[in-house]
Amino acid sequence: MNKTSVRTSNSISTNIQHRTLERRELIPQHDQVLWQIERGSVRAVTWDENGVYTTLGYWGVGDIVGYSMTRVQPYHLECISSVELTSVPSESLHENLDKLLLRIQRTEELVSIVNSKRVYTRTFNFLVWLSEKFGRELQEGKLIDLPITHQEIADVLNTTRVTITRVLRDLENEGKLKRHKRWLVITP
Repeated sequence: MNKTSVRTSNSISTNIQHRTLERRELIPQHDQVLWQIERGSVRAVTWDENGVYTTLGYWGVGDIVGYSMTRVQPYHLECISSVELTSVPSESLHENLDKLLLRIQRTEELVSIVNSKRVYTRTFNFLVWLSEKFGRELQEGKLIDLPITHQEIADVLNTTRVTITRVLRDLENEGKLKRHKRWLVITP
């Protein structure tokens, strides 16, 4: 694990912290600190007594994350790319209500997708969800600019990697999905 970079600057009544974390590092657990993602992406995870992980959300630039935003235990915020964070002072939370409401809406969308009956539908809708959050427009469609493996998709959707590989191949054969190097592109 790489060392975490921390920079603190004083304002009138608030200490604003800036952190830089590397891929696979965990955001440090501070119950009283919320962080805004300035660069990179983070996933929220929990696990059961058997060590089976459940992804609770994916968050990117502009999103606010923090351990005080959940009651789920255990809970980790894992960097899935290098990440830059800025602390959000509690006295400025009212200025970020739109971001917090959007987080709630995105979480409910993900819960709805994960609970779809058909794996094909879950997979396609999850990829569309990711493309809306982490998408980058290309000529052939919307590239999901997020490093995610077949196994990670399977873990989110409560299925197997083999099933996800098959569904992705089906989506590709139907023209709904293309591969761009190691990235996925949702086609119009």
